[in-house]
Amino acid sequence: MACRCKYLKQIFTKCCYCYSLRFGVLLFGCIFLTWFIYITIGTGFMMECIFPNEYQRSLIPAPAALKATMVFSFFGIIVSAMLCLGVHNNNEMLFLPFLVFTPIWIIVHIFALTVYSFNTIIIILTVITMLLLVYAWLVVWSYYIELLFAYEDELETGYV
Repeated sequence: MACRCKYLKQIFTKCCYCYSLRFGVLLFGCIFLTWFIYITIGTGFMMECIFPNEYQRSLIPAPAALKATMVFSFFGIIVSAMLCLGVHNNNEMLFLPFLVFTPIWIIVHIFALTVYSFNTIIIILTVITMLLLVYAWLVVWSYYIELLFAYEDELETGYV
């Protein structure tokens, strides 16, 4: 690895110890893209069919949580699509939205665990989702660093 900065280190050399980082990041991008599309459509269905009169009566928990989920999922679609395009075009700058939004999604999951009282299966699924997001962030970060310094060795000495 051509990285000379001690703070920018590649964490993984392979994704899942068998796939290349490129394929692993593309796989994560496609999985998250499908997941966020499913969440957006499912949330829209819930808002339209399950809570159609939300403005006429007060429900606890508030259906506004569905709107927040839909907004986060919409941005998730954009970020995941940018991740897939970044892998396809070898453009590491398209990874930055994913690298920024993933910690935000993790914080939102922690906030959801502290605000709502869920049953055990919801807590387990939320923790698994957070662990998956951390692992995906580490894989994307590793490929980002690999692409960032990929051409450094090919440059002439003294090139600025």
